[in-house]
Amino acid sequence: MSLRVAATVAAAGIVGAAVRWSVATQIDDNWALLIVNVIGCGIVGWATARHEQARRRGPVRHGIDSSGRSVAGPSPGLTAGFCGALTSMSALALQLARHLDDGRITTAAAWLGLTAAACTAAFVLSRMTVVLGHGRRP
Repeated sequence: MSLRVAATVAAAGIVGAAVRWSVATQIDDNWALLIVNVIGCGIVGWATARHEQARRRGPVRHGIDSSGRSVAGPSPGLTAGFCGALTSMSALALQLARHLDDGRITTAAAWLGLTAAACTAAFVLSRMTVVLGHGRRP
């Protein structure tokens, strides 16, 4: 990985962490975690769909182009940096463990199910938005 890509990922990670912190300071931790995880999954869905569109338009070279972006996949700054710092499966695991330790098995199951459903829906809907909007011109 080039220094430029590493710096981009790091800078995007700082922004993602700041957004996560901002959301967490405004609302309950459980809901904040759900919101940032859903947003992150939506962004990754959008980014991967955009990458697929670009790949279909022409030959894909693997590696890093002159702008420091990965040619083989979506932007590492956006996906690994921003979304990596924004979202957290480990925080979800900790949240679930706290509910289980308190004997709230139903609550833990509900948060797990809600998170899985909402994150999957965000990913799929954002990809569909890109795919369905592909043929339209403004």
